[in-house]
Amino acid sequence: MDMRSALRLIPLMVIGAVAAFLLAGPLTSFYKTHAVASRPQPSPSSTVDPHASPTTCPASLPMPKSPAALTPSTPSLPFPIWVNDPLGVNLRSAASASGTRLATLSQGTQATADGRAPDASGNTWYHVTLGSQAGWVRSDFVVTTALHAASGSGWSLMLPQGYQVASSSNASLTTVSKTGDDLPFLVLQTTTSDTLTVQLPGLLRPDIAPVADHTATIAVWSVNPVTEQVSRVALDTCKVTSAWARPDQGWPFMSAVYVHTKGRNYEFSFFTAEPNSTIVKQVLDSVALS
Repeated sequence: MDMRSALRLIPLMVIGAVAAFLLAGPLTSFYKTHAVASRPQPSPSSTVDPHASPTTCPASLPMPKSPAALTPSTPSLPFPIWVNDPLGVNLRSAASASGTRLATLSQGTQATADGRAPDASGNTWYHVTLGSQAGWVRSDFVVTTALHAASGSGWSLMLPQGYQVASSSNASLTTVSKTGDDLPFLVLQTTTSDTLTVQLPGLLRPDIAPVADHTATIAVWSVNPVTEQVSRVALDTCKVTSAWARPDQGWPFMSAVYVHTKGRNYEFSFFTAEPNSTIVKQVLDSVALS
């Protein structure tokens, strides 16, 4: 090709390059836009942790405000009841302590409540049937959740369905867990010595002191008065990564009850989402000590 022919091709090459650029630009823009538009977007999920992962451990969440008090629901008649009191409950001919005692139902006995009535003092009574027997029992001696017995060194109590004692080779330390919860429901320690060192679950922050909520005076077995100290304790979010999603929001309530008897000392440490847990009261009402 001579020089004259080469010079004639240069304008044609420039025009072709410009056309290719103008054509490729919109196509490239179209495919990029299409790819972004078609990419699936993540949907909101309640299981996603809204808190950033801790960069240093141990770590905890800010303490939330106290939850509102829960009002226990009353089941519709008829419903099953279980005797919770360690001394049992008297079955009477009328909804009154002065009614004739027909029998004594032992702890753990199941019956069916088919009526309810108040007495002159404001106590609620259930009319129950048990086989061929029928009569009235006071409602605060029974519960409406299935029970099973647990016992250890110098103690026995009743646990609701879904709560179980963890196996242990240490007779002086008992842990009760609730199905599906990493944090124990109860740590029970016993000793015959004059001193007792409280052992708390390893999921708690040992470097953050409990924050007092309230104290109450109660009775446990035949020991009265007994002080119940309720406080909030911090979970270690490095160990309980879903602490933010718990009902206690990472700050469960600890109910500490120390009981001294003639031959033994007991420390009950309960962990719940409420400051006045009905389950804690129910378990303490069922306790028998030696």
